[in-house]
Amino acid sequence: MELKRYQKQVIRDLSRYLGILNKTRDMSAAFRDYWAEKGVTVGPMPVPEYQNIVPGVPSLCAKVPTGGGKTLLACNAIRPVFDALPPAKIKAVVWLVPSDAILTQTLAALQDPFHPYRQKIDADFGGRVEVYSKQQLLDGQNFNITSVTEQLSVMLLSYDSFRGQKENLKARQENSSLAGFAKALGAPENPVPDADETGLIQVINQLSPLVIVDESHHAKSKLSLEMLRDFNPCFILELTATPRKESNIFAFVDAAQLKRENMVKLPVVVFNRDSQSRVLTDAVDFRRSLEELAKEDRKQTGRYIRPIALFQAQSKGGENRATYEKLREKLTKIGIPQSHIAIRTADINELRRVNLMSEDCPIRYIITVDALKEGWDCPFAYILASLANKTSQVDVEQIVGRILRLPDTQPNPTRALNQSYVLTSSDDFHRTLNNIISALNGAGFTEKDYRLAEPNNAQPENTSPENQGEQVSIPANRPETGQAQTPATASVSDSDEDFMNFDADKVSAELAYRRNSPNEAGNSAERMLAESDKAGQDYEQKINAQTDDSSLNGRPAEGDMPTFYVYPEFEEEIRALRLPQFFYRIQGSLYPAFLEKDFLTEDFSLKGKPADIDFIGAERNMVEIDVRDSRGNTPRVYKLEAAEQRYIKEKISHLPQKERVRRCKGYICHELNKLNFIDEESLTQYVDAVVETMSEDQLAGLEKSYSDYAEQIKKKIYALRAEYAMRRFDDLFEIGEIFCQENWTFPNAIHPKKYTSAYGNTLYTAEGKMDGLERDFAMELTSAPSVRWWHRNTEDKEGFRLNGFINHYPDFIIMTKKGTLILAETKGPHLDNHETQLRVKLGRAWEKAAGSKYRYYMVFPDKNQPFDGVCGMSRFLELLKNL
Repeated sequence: MELKRYQKQVIRDLSRYLGILNKTRDMSAAFRDYWAEKGVTVGPMPVPEYQNIVPGVPSLCAKVPTGGGKTLLACNAIRPVFDALPPAKIKAVVWLVPSDAILTQTLAALQDPFHPYRQKIDADFGGRVEVYSKQQLLDGQNFNITSVTEQLSVMLLSYDSFRGQKENLKARQENSSLAGFAKALGAPENPVPDADETGLIQVINQLSPLVIVDESHHAKSKLSLEMLRDFNPCFILELTATPRKESNIFAFVDAAQLKRENMVKLPVVVFNRDSQSRVLTDAVDFRRSLEELAKEDRKQTGRYIRPIALFQAQSKGGENRATYEKLREKLTKIGIPQSHIAIRTADINELRRVNLMSEDCPIRYIITVDALKEGWDCPFAYILASLANKTSQVDVEQIVGRILRLPDTQPNPTRALNQSYVLTSSDDFHRTLNNIISALNGAGFTEKDYRLAEPNNAQPENTSPENQGEQVSIPANRPETGQAQTPATASVSDSDEDFMNFDADKVSAELAYRRNSPNEAGNSAERMLAESDKAGQDYEQKINAQTDDSSLNGRPAEGDMPTFYVYPEFEEEIRALRLPQFFYRIQGSLYPAFLEKDFLTEDFSLKGKPADIDFIGAERNMVEIDVRDSRGNTPRVYKLEAAEQRYIKEKISHLPQKERVRRCKGYICHELNKLNFIDEESLTQYVDAVVETMSEDQLAGLEKSYSDYAEQIKKKIYALRAEYAMRRFDDLFEIGEIFCQENWTFPNAIHPKKYTSAYGNTLYTAEGKMDGLERDFAMELTSAPSVRWWHRNTEDKEGFRLNGFINHYPDFIIMTKKGTLILAETKGPHLDNHETQLRVKLGRAWEKAAGSKYRYYMVFPDKNQPFDGVCGMSRFLELLKNL
């Protein structure tokens, strides 16, 4: 199952955070650095500071709306997490879901070898995967120390599996089926209170699993947090449409992305009616019209769609089967075949073992209250019709999400089949609309994602007029046709009305009238289609007009971040300005390609490269990790849990020395295989060459902490690759195969992490905040007579980069009044290093290739000019006067 673009971005973002965490080994610092790369400031909004929910355990949350494919994301996230952990780590996953319905559904999918979810996990772990229910775990069914160390073990559990008193007791008590774990893993490092060492919860604790929390907004209680701590996780991944305030959100997916990828039926078009009878009549008539459109579309697409309407009955407490059977009888009396109707309430489930997507399934109407609020997904559900009486609060919050999924995740030729619909009747329509907005919020959407088809001058305070459709007046009375009075004028007391109090004969007559007079002015289904089409067109125009496609980069929406625009006097100039960047010629093509580092290293090989590595850093790091506090912001995952260490050491200690070294080399290669620019064979040969040069002491250290030795080898490979890229750049630049071409444009608006508007002569109404030498440099620019404008460049997707053998984001971009554009990098004396020299080298090459209107300067304090090619502050300001 191919991931959508936004889903791929979520997985890339997860891997990126893990990569930063591997470098910093500080969860809060990694979170700040991760968001800084995206140009977002952490704390307080839109992304709060990192919350250490379970001390020492990295925890992230992806905010994905209903219909966004959270289960598929979870399946794709398992491999990146374990790739970031030591390769000897036992690969165990606890997958938590909020209800028995979702548990049954997910377990069936993950245990089915032909289901795309299971196939993805099998592909990532070579088919060595076992998925367990709680009962299978308790029974020790293929769940033992040997199996879990040789496979990926996925334990699918509900939130209540360890929270209830009875379930808790069963999971904590002695279990002879699991005694082998206690014997192999020894005494627990983090014992679970009141749990036997052979109890299931203690065994899971010893395995230190990855914990995936589906719909994590349900797991807010103190008991839920205690359960997470008892699991002793190595990593926590939350997936939800509505994150808790404690959640560390690393990816934001919004409605625009789901709509563009055809995942959901948006907008939700809301129709308000003057009676419950009119709601029912219009729901039946409109559903019929949608089915006719679906049949026409099938001639073009071949796709089968059978629109379903959900009748949400009013909960009155103590209702039984007889009550809903009476409602079904009344619906059949208005002409709906009994086979077209199913009941799904808390006590009645006529959808069990029914495939609603099958062409053989006749069901077109489902009577429910709120039993479909979760664990039920049918893309054929299009209409939610609330049959609550006019004076009741319309409680649609729990099931609006059930009508949002688009069939086949493909758009239909008819716009009406790409949208979803809510019909209500309420005296307090303000409150009804706010309930619908709350329902959308609960599904991860906003008030922007609905349209009101017939406002009747009613809109809640938090709804902007631009979101409303055109007001249309529908006559309450039909022309004199000899037909019965319309349901809209039926005399029914609001106080007596309930969800069955409608006149079936009159509804039937009205439906017959509409079928027999399809072209009659005021035909409700036709008007509803026209209004929904206008609403959908308006929504799509707004979606397509969005210039801030932030969720493709996993960021919060632009409105959630500080936004600063170009000063009006510079707008025209900026629109025409293109900054040169490096390109390279492609043989046989008239068009050059943008230069990326990967092009410069595509022929890089480790063959013949020096294998001498200084491992002093690795040995020092081993000592540091051994004494480091395992709580606070330091993640525990970077040294194996004591139980795992004991088991692995015991297992390896019985092997001959050559086999122990071979095993360690295999672990190192596993770590380094994440370097996707080296083929596996070359990497293995290089690691062999490195290990052959090791002393006896180093080999002993290698067995103790192979991951630190792997880190030193990785640094060496990166250094060799960087050297190769620079040499190739020099060669191609010298012969003119690499050259500059005008390319980069300034964004109309910027979103700096921290900002200030205290400086003059700036390009934007505010610029990124500066410290130290940068601040002094900016102050000089505010008063420099030759400067037309200047901009504090940022090291993120909004910033300008010099692309070459390194990616270099100069600190300042300056435009002089003579039309010279200057890139300036400021450096303090403590930054006299190899990286600085590489930046100067690349900047000078850019200046040479870009032409006479462009300059590059590396600016140091006057007393610190460590090497040729850099410039002191005073010297730069003197030159600036004449540029």
